[in-house]
Amino acid sequence: MKKTWEKIEKKSRVIVIGLFILMTLLGLLVTPDYGMPWDELLEIRTLGSNVREYVGLFKGEREEPTRSTTGIAFPDYKENVDMDHGQSVYYPLAPALFAKYETGGPRTLMLIWHAYTFLIFMAGVIALYFICKFLAGDWKYGVLGSLFLYLSPRFFAEGHYNSKDVVALALGIICLALGIKMIESKRFVFAVLFALVAAIATNMRMNAVFLFGLLGILYLVHLSVKKQWSKRNFAVGLTAVLSFLGIYYLISPAAWRAPLQFIGYVFARSTNFEDWGGIVFFQGTIHRPVPWYYIPVMIAVTTPILILLLVIAGHATSILQLIQDIRKREFSKTTPYYILCVFYIMAFLLFTMIKLPILYNSWRHLFFLYGPMLILAVGAVRAIVSRLKGKVKAVSIGVVGVQLLACILIIIISHPFQYVYLNALAGPEAGENYEYDYWNVSQVKLLMKLIDKENSDEPLKIYAIDWYTADGLEKAIRVLPESYKKRITLYNAPSEGSSNTVDFMMVNNSVRQIAELEREYGVNWIYYGREYAEPIDQPIAASITAFGSEYMMIYDMRERSDAS
Repeated sequence: MKKTWEKIEKKSRVIVIGLFILMTLLGLLVTPDYGMPWDELLEIRTLGSNVREYVGLFKGEREEPTRSTTGIAFPDYKENVDMDHGQSVYYPLAPALFAKYETGGPRTLMLIWHAYTFLIFMAGVIALYFICKFLAGDWKYGVLGSLFLYLSPRFFAEGHYNSKDVVALALGIICLALGIKMIESKRFVFAVLFALVAAIATNMRMNAVFLFGLLGILYLVHLSVKKQWSKRNFAVGLTAVLSFLGIYYLISPAAWRAPLQFIGYVFARSTNFEDWGGIVFFQGTIHRPVPWYYIPVMIAVTTPILILLLVIAGHATSILQLIQDIRKREFSKTTPYYILCVFYIMAFLLFTMIKLPILYNSWRHLFFLYGPMLILAVGAVRAIVSRLKGKVKAVSIGVVGVQLLACILIIIISHPFQYVYLNALAGPEAGENYEYDYWNVSQVKLLMKLIDKENSDEPLKIYAIDWYTADGLEKAIRVLPESYKKRITLYNAPSEGSSNTVDFMMVNNSVRQIAELEREYGVNWIYYGREYAEPIDQPIAASITAFGSEYMMIYDMRERSDAS
């Protein structure tokens, strides 16, 4: 056994590189299996608006592109309410907006967008490896951190298409890795790289500037404690700050004409998204804003249980280590970074629990905390394992292995619907208490399932029960493979009293639950007082079921049409 471990240690670099290549290839392989989320066209539009500003700067306003080759409009940034989303990390993808696609342009652009998004996610997975390896002092803990992120079911799925929250998570992890590298090495190259990624991350989500500031403060503390103040080391820190400010300005066209107003706009939208007029379905009822315990509960029910327990343990072990260091009057190399993670997590959690800003769609607005959470989880594993011996130690390692194996099985069995993953803490009636496919991602797969089942020569006529589901349905049809797209026709929902000649009706069960509760409480977001014919007695033609709940359905309305 000892010789086997020695061989593994000698080939650790090959093992790690091979693992990351395998993870990347598997992720790219399943990219076509995911549909288009609600916000994707908005994010592409924001990218186009930024590109338009750059073109106008160098070629003049007359040369500014106003839409992509697939028909997505690019408004002037002043007319784009989503200017705070940035999208600078997608600048390398700009040529894809203007490429000439022979057929299936919208779907091809979606697949390119999703593949690029997954590569950013993988960059975060790899950066997490280096952080955990450095803090734990062993490459195996680095691998564990990477697997924790990659195999978390929701993050594996959303890593393919969530171009805001998961990308912000990945950029935050990379920013943290480079910040640690700058602090430890005090080299100019890492100061610039740290500033670059921090600027891109801040351009995506304003929270990143807080992480940049914390790492900057830690750099100053590190110089003071280690008594390493010098002109060169001061210049390294100053380089990071100036580079951050300069890069952020250059990659944020919306800030060019009125920087202070732009920063104020971004800060206001980041801390309380009041522009969104929607309702959250949570624990069987509707909320706006969400209750103070919403984020902790959503973290608890969407995170694999052992990882969740290790995150909690990681907070405890980090604080205990800090207390021990204070008593010894000697700080370990890793304690400041663990405490930074604890402070970063708690600052944002307490803000949302006390301030109660407008939040929606699970805890995705705080996905950027998952990287520091997993760093603490791996730290907890190391702290526990290092204190155990013999069979107890082997069992503890085995338990972690079982959790990873369970995550693999969940991802395989539920594919490609991992994004609705809820663990046992959600209870046996999870579908009655929590939102499932808020972003309508499942609609593409459901349409393909219906078309395959019907196998009709005539186009299938379909509509959605509400405007929210209808929006997703329109996008889903737009990005269907061409062989499927020609076999389906989208209709508007029939008005009251009109003859219904449409064959099928799509229902997102979470949205229907919101509408029913809105009708009960006199609220209008989905409902708006419009009485759609409820398909209670109609057969289900096709549906999506995952994690014990049937949450996206297409009802066969032809029998009702024949009877009328």
